[in-house]
Amino acid sequence: MEAIVEREFSQIRQQALAAYAAAANQDDLERAVTTFQGRHGLLTEWRRRLAGLPATERPKLGQLVNDLQAALDQAAEQRRRQLSAAAPTIDPTLPGEKIERGHLHPLTQLGRRVLSVWRSLGYDVHEGPELELDWYNFAGLNIPRDHPSRDIQDTFYIKDHPELVLRTHSSTVQLRAVEFHRKPPLKFVEVGRVFRHEATDAAHESMFTQCDGIAIDRHLTMAHVVTTLKTFFRLLLGPAVELRVRPSHFPFVEPAIEIDLRWVKGKKTTWLEMLGAGMVHPNVLKAMKLDPKRWKGFAWGMGLDRLVLLQSGIPDIRLLYSGNVEFLKQF
Repeated sequence: MEAIVEREFSQIRQQALAAYAAAANQDDLERAVTTFQGRHGLLTEWRRRLAGLPATERPKLGQLVNDLQAALDQAAEQRRRQLSAAAPTIDPTLPGEKIERGHLHPLTQLGRRVLSVWRSLGYDVHEGPELELDWYNFAGLNIPRDHPSRDIQDTFYIKDHPELVLRTHSSTVQLRAVEFHRKPPLKFVEVGRVFRHEATDAAHESMFTQCDGIAIDRHLTMAHVVTTLKTFFRLLLGPAVELRVRPSHFPFVEPAIEIDLRWVKGKKTTWLEMLGAGMVHPNVLKAMKLDPKRWKGFAWGMGLDRLVLLQSGIPDIRLLYSGNVEFLKQF
């Protein structure tokens, strides 16, 4: 009896090992394991038959069943590892994952629209450094050493390099455009980041985005300033935009004006300061090595952050620089 059982177990072992080795994937392997070791498998049937054998034969045959079970378990696990190692990391039969398309930051979107409008008016785009020399940021723009904006409370100075500052405005384009590009007549505009050493809140941030520009020609007047800027706002915001011009003061332009935008939200109407502008000061023209008697110019500067907040309904300027992707996905 024992010899017959051993031959039958040997056949079961050979068949099982061959079936496990032939399995092409995990599903095939598990079906083969079920055939031999499952609830109704050949090996399980033999375990049930042990109960009907004489008591003297059960220990020996039981040991044969256990040995065969262990051998088949080891072979199945080894084949599982082989199939897992050979399996592709990507299942080509599964549906692909949707690739989420990104978009530009709202400030970048507005900046590009602004530059597009100025290009349509014949202006070239200039780019200047954010780490700037005192000359371009202050002295060359007729800002004296005792001016409040030079205070350490308002400006980021570079340690051990007192001649360097993080630019407080992008009006540096006025000097650099003339010095590094070409002699007038010229028209340049820049959009870039500027920095102020001030407390941050919902309406103020230590870093923000400005648009500055300059035009120099022989016969420019304040009429050119007002007409050009009104044309810009109507092209950017639509022909129905309402603007207000009022006198102001800036050290690098004389005379100086500010332009306000009439903003309506629900039943509330208010005038919002949008930019400062004016005729380029004669001292600034001299810093450009231009003769103020021959050349005239006008310049302007405006912040883009406030316009983004108004158009998008964003309540806090700090959200623009938070890097919160979930928030920025809305725009």
